[in-house]
Amino acid sequence: MVEGGIFTILDNCLQKISDYSENKEIKVIALVNDKSKFNYPNIEYIEFPRSKKSWLLRFYYEYFYFKKISKKIKPDIWFSLHDVSPTVVAKKRFVYFHHPTIFYKATFKDWKFDYKIGVFSVLYKYLSQINIKKNNAIFVQQHWIKKEFETLFNIKNLVVSKPEYVEKTTNEKTELEEDKIHFLYPSFPRTFKNFEIIFDAAQLLNKSIRDKVKFHFTTIKDNPNKFARHLYNKYNSLEEVKFWGNIDRDELLKLYNSINCLIFPSKLETWGLPLTEAKAFHKPILAANLPYAKETIGDYDKVSFFDVDEPRELAALITNFVNKTIVYQGNKTQIETSNQLNNWFELFDFILKD
Repeated sequence: MVEGGIFTILDNCLQKISDYSENKEIKVIALVNDKSKFNYPNIEYIEFPRSKKSWLLRFYYEYFYFKKISKKIKPDIWFSLHDVSPTVVAKKRFVYFHHPTIFYKATFKDWKFDYKIGVFSVLYKYLSQINIKKNNAIFVQQHWIKKEFETLFNIKNLVVSKPEYVEKTTNEKTELEEDKIHFLYPSFPRTFKNFEIIFDAAQLLNKSIRDKVKFHFTTIKDNPNKFARHLYNKYNSLEEVKFWGNIDRDELLKLYNSINCLIFPSKLETWGLPLTEAKAFHKPILAANLPYAKETIGDYDKVSFFDVDEPRELAALITNFVNKTIVYQGNKTQIETSNQLNNWFELFDFILKD
């Protein structure tokens, strides 16, 4: 758990459990790749710097060495934060699942630009089921994932634990061209993020519309990622496209506050944080017509959905938005949310209860 959203989950969990354990009779031991990245009190860190060197080492740690560790430290609770259920000895065991590729069928493009996505899509189903029924509970981020897991693994001890989002906005703005209507897609360059549908839709627009719009993409410029280089080389010549490099959190918030509309076409997410962030800024949203997007957005009026494989649908929505003729579909929560956990403290209460 060393990069992107995966690291964020680990970092947030450690921060919150550090706060939670203060003035409680709780000893927290965290097994991490690099303990220099964390400075939270009330936690003892055990470092495994070689854990990211290879998958063979990862398998060794998860299914052999961690059992030895567990016998030594004798934990009451073993909480695995990265999808798989290790072979350990503990009174209670829990796993937090957040890797979406188990539900994804990899394409040639995935194998070409990021073979790990292909490997994950093939292997993760099998890795996830090892020891899965030995857990007291499996935490997932959304209700649709819970239903998929119940069907896939024939298990019932799933608990929806909604990602904790601390709303943060800003009144500051990024200076953008005043005569343009600005659309934003903030995402790391993964093949399943479906960037191409926006480029295809842009090229379907009438010239009068294309002249009025600007599409902004973060993390693409100067990114050594193979897929990022491909996108930059193929689409940077489009006048209506603006590629950004990596920008920090504060700059991203300023960009949210400056754009006119969020486009989020990703084919695969366990949450989709930009949807939540754009909603906090009360921005209009054009989103993938998929279960994750509707569950993340929840109750919201200024949203419409499009088929993730139909750029003409997206082009039509963009055209209507620019012409101010768009009629939003809106979205309403269709699920029962009273039995879900809504933050890390509620999750910790759950695993510690008798």
